[in-house]
Amino acid sequence: MNIEILEFLEEYKNLDELCKQILSSDKGISEYIDEMEKEYEAKFKVSCWEKDYKRLKKMRWIRNKLVHEPNSFSDELIHKEDIEWLHTFHSRILECSDPYSLLYRTKTVKSKDEKKSYIQIDNYAELSKENKEISKILILIIILILFFFIISIFLLLK
Repeated sequence: MNIEILEFLEEYKNLDELCKQILSSDKGISEYIDEMEKEYEAKFKVSCWEKDYKRLKKMRWIRNKLVHEPNSFSDELIHKEDIEWLHTFHSRILECSDPYSLLYRTKTVKSKDEKKSYIQIDNYAELSKENKEISKILILIIILILFFFIISIFLLLK
């Protein structure tokens, strides 16, 4: 089995588990996508919304193809950028800088004169500080899991 496939699946599982926890759902990434689909107007309010939505759907499609379709372990299916994106998106959720968090940390403010709306991020620094401790613990856990995963792969290859 290609090591990138294993890395991809591990990063996907980590992100899926985080989504399950924060959304109190057993659907994980699929629930995150479902919630994004309910917020149609958010793509106009949060600049990364549409791009992240499409990327999440692509990651779920790749995962489903790997897990459910025979002979799907192709070198062309997964790219290093996909693995890195999953890891980065996981970090963004922990830092509350993912699209869904941004939507709920923002509010639309109407200018009296110009009647234009813009996004104002409320208490970003405070939220970031509150999540730093949790982030450190979760990152440590992820590092330990990856360490044991790599060790077990190394032992299997011997």
